[in-house]
Amino acid sequence: MDKALIINNLSTFYLFSELQPEQIEQLAAGTKLLDIPRGSILFNRGDRAHGFYLLLEGQIKLGVISPQGDEKVIGLIQPGQSFGEAILFLERSFPIYAQATLDSKVLIITRDAIFNILDNDITVVRRMLAGISARNRQLVNDIESISLQNSAQRLIGYLLQISADAGNSTSVKLPANKLTIASMLNITPETFSRVLLRLCNAGLIETNGKEIIITDVNGLRNFE
Repeated sequence: MDKALIINNLSTFYLFSELQPEQIEQLAAGTKLLDIPRGSILFNRGDRAHGFYLLLEGQIKLGVISPQGDEKVIGLIQPGQSFGEAILFLERSFPIYAQATLDSKVLIITRDAIFNILDNDITVVRRMLAGISARNRQLVNDIESISLQNSAQRLIGYLLQISADAGNSTSVKLPANKLTIASMLNITPETFSRVLLRLCNAGLIETNGKEIIITDVNGLRNFE
């Protein structure tokens, strides 16, 4: 059961989406399925990378702690997303920590598995580069868009994104507390609350704890 699950998820992951079935089989042999309880640390800053990770279920928080003890959230990993690739390939220590904010299932594609297939099959390199190139085009577009956005536009973009991830539902649940999401969007918690209030007063959303109901999708997209 685990092997079929691993193969299915590896074959649909962007980095391996162009690989042949036998190449996926080789990677699967060196891939492990981990159950990570909520609150558990997957790795700490300074740890060496023994592989990289693909989240199947749950949620993983990536962050750093400043010398003053303040937490900065780098990202919230959702199912289908990966993390740790760059550190693995650069063969460096993690500059961040990873913590499960929900009970999670994670695949770790081990260092030996990925490096062995890269060393022994040149076609894997070409096929992985094809997957990376397609992914990078989308990421560049996303970064250009975000860099030009103010605080309100960043939050609106985030709400529309999680709405799309939920099948374009008009009712979405924030995946973390406001402090965490504000940190990830690089805005203060106070600004986060003010923007939500503005959107509520404009009749574009309604809030109920972590639940956000989008009452006017077009109005939200065009809000300034």
